[in-house]
Amino acid sequence: MRMIGKELLERKPVSLSHVKDFLENRDNAGKDPSYEQTQTLEYATKFAKLSKDKAETLYNNLLNMENMSEEAAVKIVDFLPDDEESLKAVLPKAHGLGDAQYAEVLSLVKKHGGS
Repeated sequence: MRMIGKELLERKPVSLSHVKDFLENRDNAGKDPSYEQTQTLEYATKFAKLSKDKAETLYNNLLNMENMSEEAAVKIVDFLPDDEESLKAVLPKAHGLGDAQYAEVLSLVKKHGGS
């Protein structure tokens, strides 16, 4: 999500790895980060499971799958489910993925740094 002033210019889901990288490399023009930025960075550092590069690679591979939404891909990158039950908990049927695609998702997660 990008905003200038109070106008929303763009909204896009991003992984915790991306948030962590953004906040770590953000130039605050000599100012200390805000309380919210500090808390968000601590959360992202604690829960991001992949580096930004690995997360981006997995995200892009997931988006190449049929019926994969950006939101679903981000959830998978953030949670890295290691079995079908966990994947179904993260992505209910409403996301449009069939049972055959679950195996493909789990394979991609394993290949790109999951367990």
